[in-house]
Amino acid sequence: MNKLTGLTVAAATALSLCACSNSDSAVDAHVTPVDSDAEATAMDRFETFKDDLRSIDSYHAQGTVKADDGTQSTDFVFDRQTDAFEGQASIKSGSVDLSIELVRASSLLWIKGPKEYWESFGYDATPAIGKYVVFKAAQGDSIAKTYDYDRLVSTVESIGVDEVTVEGEVEQDDLEYMRYRLGEEEKSTLLDVPATGEIDSAVLVSRAEGIDATITIDNFDTEVDISAPDPDDVAQAQGQ
Repeated sequence: MNKLTGLTVAAATALSLCACSNSDSAVDAHVTPVDSDAEATAMDRFETFKDDLRSIDSYHAQGTVKADDGTQSTDFVFDRQTDAFEGQASIKSGSVDLSIELVRASSLLWIKGPKEYWESFGYDATPAIGKYVVFKAAQGDSIAKTYDYDRLVSTVESIGVDEVTVEGEVEQDDLEYMRYRLGEEEKSTLLDVPATGEIDSAVLVSRAEGIDATITIDNFDTEVDISAPDPDDVAQAQGQ
């Protein structure tokens, strides 16, 4: 189960603002340069999006982290007002193919996973089968960071305009996006925002050491209600 554990750690690494390298992924999409007028318009559009983020209370996020030894896919909803999120992560690595459910609320983290997930961390899986396990304090925070995409969203919200570069236009799923580089060229994350019309989604792409992370955020300000699981669905705490 070392691959499973390694992939979880890899996901956390890729969610940082990372250096980019060469690989076949969204980061390598063909970029069409734009002229100076279009670049100025694109920067205005970025500032509009950045300002809009400050008023967004919730959103949906789908992420994919690809490493040499496997892939992790996630599907979460985030409540920015309460610093909470919930959803599912699916992990495929070698012979491992499993899904876990996560709830982050009230500064605690709950995870429901199959037997092989718990055993990969050296836990006795017996009391956890079919139940959520709650993690407190530093251990829960460490695991939650792996999936807390709002750290990246907050980075976009706070980044200075002088740290943003308009790369040009890219096409994703038959839609035109404007691509921005956030940060220095060697320590950057890419942001794709719809080139025209309402800004109702965005794509963040990051890469480091052979790990590709792509995160799509949409469904802004959808009503969410994230709370702790029912006590009857929670097993004894682990890692205290």
